[in-house]
Amino acid sequence: MTWFKKRPFLWFILPGFLLYSLFSVYPIFSAFQISLNQWDGIGAKTFVGLDNYGELFGNKELFSQLTGAFRNSVVLFLLNAFAVLPAQLYMAYLLYSGIRGHRFFQAMIFSPQFIATPVIVFMGTLIFDGNIGVFNKLLEAVGLGEWTRPWIGLPELGIFIVWIMVAWSGIGVGMIFFLGAMKMISSEVMEAALLEGASYWRRFFSIVLPQIKTTVLNMLILTYIFAMTMFDFSFILGGVSGGINRSVDVMALFFYRIAFGDNSAVGGTMNVNAMGMGTTIACVMFAVIFIVAVVQVILTYRRTED
Repeated sequence: MTWFKKRPFLWFILPGFLLYSLFSVYPIFSAFQISLNQWDGIGAKTFVGLDNYGELFGNKELFSQLTGAFRNSVVLFLLNAFAVLPAQLYMAYLLYSGIRGHRFFQAMIFSPQFIATPVIVFMGTLIFDGNIGVFNKLLEAVGLGEWTRPWIGLPELGIFIVWIMVAWSGIGVGMIFFLGAMKMISSEVMEAALLEGASYWRRFFSIVLPQIKTTVLNMLILTYIFAMTMFDFSFILGGVSGGINRSVDVMALFFYRIAFGDNSAVGGTMNVNAMGMGTTIACVMFAVIFIVAVVQVILTYRRTED
């Protein structure tokens, strides 16, 4: 108790630490323990060591699904990082500059956050449907009828259709993050740059962007984590199988399909080892997310110190 009395701040940390350990740290170690067993989620567990990991990377069907889901998740991350994130920065800067009607545009851009994912996917289906889709009707109206396609039914475009829906629904979140960071920039600095004759974009690249660099890097980390854990859009659009030829399959959906979905067609020991293999996939997902996130955090702090 004397040790605690000398460090009273620990009493403030303790409740949060206990809750975090109970609901975050313990499930991670518990999942790893389950991944070392053959288990269907109901009966007795059978310890198999690292056999589940060997089967995940050695079974051709499982490994094919793993690499396909991982590839689609990486595609989502790259599209968000190189297309959505710059757009969020641009819109945040426009709003920060106080353009006419900026409060209205801020509300409108952020408003998709209040729409449920099934509704967003339904609206996306109405736009890209091959028969009644608005996009095809628009192409026909401008004389490009030969370009009409059953967009949702094309496997090579599946993950891009998902990305369009994800980008539209979430672009306002990053914009708000960047806008908040921009509003923390000293107004004196911006006024001085304006008096010195710095142009609109010169102020953005020389003052605003360096000032919010940490926020941009943090948003990049969140973008990566989101891409690796996104589930609902792919599940609603393509079902548990991940769409035609698993074109919209992602890592979280792959985990769900193996752990809780119909996996009898996979073969191997999946019929009696759904939970064991499912937690193995979850552990692999955690490792992929954790390692890359730690590297990004290290780079972030290094650049901040520089």
